[in-house]
Amino acid sequence: MQPMLALTAGLPTGPEWSYEFKWDGMRALVDATPGALTVTSRNGNNIATAYPELTALFGADGTPDVLLDGEIVAFDGDGRPSFGLLQTRMHVRAAKQARALAASTPVSFLIFDVLRLHGVDLLNRSYTERRATLERVAADHPGWVVSPAFDDGEATSAAAQANGLEGVVAKRRTSPYRPGARNGDWVKVKFLRRQEFAVLGWEAGDGNRAGTIGSLMLGVSDAADPSGWTYMGQVGSGLSAQSTRQLESALSPLARPDPVLSTVPVLVGRRAVTWVEPRVVVEVEYSGLSTEGRLRHPVFLGIRTDKAAIDAVWEGTVESG
Repeated sequence: MQPMLALTAGLPTGPEWSYEFKWDGMRALVDATPGALTVTSRNGNNIATAYPELTALFGADGTPDVLLDGEIVAFDGDGRPSFGLLQTRMHVRAAKQARALAASTPVSFLIFDVLRLHGVDLLNRSYTERRATLERVAADHPGWVVSPAFDDGEATSAAAQANGLEGVVAKRRTSPYRPGARNGDWVKVKFLRRQEFAVLGWEAGDGNRAGTIGSLMLGVSDAADPSGWTYMGQVGSGLSAQSTRQLESALSPLARPDPVLSTVPVLVGRRAVTWVEPRVVVEVEYSGLSTEGRLRHPVFLGIRTDKAAIDAVWEGTVESG
């Protein structure tokens, strides 16, 4: 099962749409039965061990046979979603460490869809029907958190921006749930200039040693041709010592002699470049694009272990300039 996806576009309006906040977290499908739980990320990995609070909540004996779609979110002290805090949880696979982090940096699972209930497949039901079912079931489980839905798109957008949220998702009320589809029945409007990129290589850091990372070479996949890649520039700002160590560990085995790019970019610096197979995905914040189509003022936010490189397609929400 893959989650249904949203197109990036302007905010659609009209009575045929329902609106939800876009949370700055990690998408996950929770498949729960009494006493058992699977939490599946976008790239198909079972990440239940990393989030013991979800096991306690959804894997309890009183949990119905249910398949839920939602977002794992870590909130900061001001009650806002924090991808930085979530980063401390995303890479954990040891149960003992996960339990300690659950106490110090807890997460919430914000549910926005139900795909199966008591063995009954709900995929072909309309969004409106599924939403009503979700709210009815959640009412019997006080620990469940349902992401709110609204009728007024402009008001929802204004509220999201006022509270520093990532964006809004509009969902067509009549739409069935289509796993893996991005057909326009769901539309996301992003306020923050963020994008997931595949790492195509790295430029050496201090001392110009090829094994050290000074900046990452970023690219996006061609949606029409998954083997095609577009170079979008480099990011070095925001790389911490910890994230650099994680990146070096993940990227070193992926080294290749030449870039996957059909046209090799002209690099301004003189440091050594190591090209890699595009397997690692990172999230980057930026201010816009240059006239050459390169990221302006990019800042590294974190590694996305829940995303496949082929899904790092340009969302086209920011004009060049």
